[in-house]
Amino acid sequence: MSILAKRYGRTAVVLHWAVAVLILVALVLAWVLPRRNAPGYDVLLELHKSVGMVVLAVVVSRLLWRFRNPVAPAAGLTPLEAGLSEATHWALYAVMFVIPLTGYLFASAEGQHLDFFGLFTAQSPMPTDRAVSRPLEFVHKTGQYAVYGFVGLHVAAALYHHFVKRDGVLQRMLPMLRGAGDD
Repeated sequence: MSILAKRYGRTAVVLHWAVAVLILVALVLAWVLPRRNAPGYDVLLELHKSVGMVVLAVVVSRLLWRFRNPVAPAAGLTPLEAGLSEATHWALYAVMFVIPLTGYLFASAEGQHLDFFGLFTAQSPMPTDRAVSRPLEFVHKTGQYAVYGFVGLHVAAALYHHFVKRDGVLQRMLPMLRGAGDD
């Protein structure tokens, strides 16, 4: 076998699905977040921020894992499909990194601390500065639309490969569609 693996191993699969679930949880928490000062606001906001920090940690872990364990492009992809796949994956990594990071920095520039799941409190690493927080807030809050778009493309492509092309691309990331693989 070449230096590039032909499919994703267990670690990559676990990291992929962990970040997918965590992002979904963070989005749901943001969607149900009541208005500031409403009952439950502080608890849900701290939960959203804590999950966001876990997303950031898992994404960084996933990127490090990917650099150390590259996977070959799926067999049978056209050059256009391979290029779009690569571009979409890197765009996903970018938004998965930028959204939680800007959320943390936005909250910090607002003077908010991070009460990480009630386990410890991380004080804001920067002074309160609305001129800094506003652009970070904009990137954080509008970045969700990039997440929707790139995740939608990612899912649509996976379903296209599974149901139309029937080329085994989806089996590389869904263990229940293939035999369990070793790392």
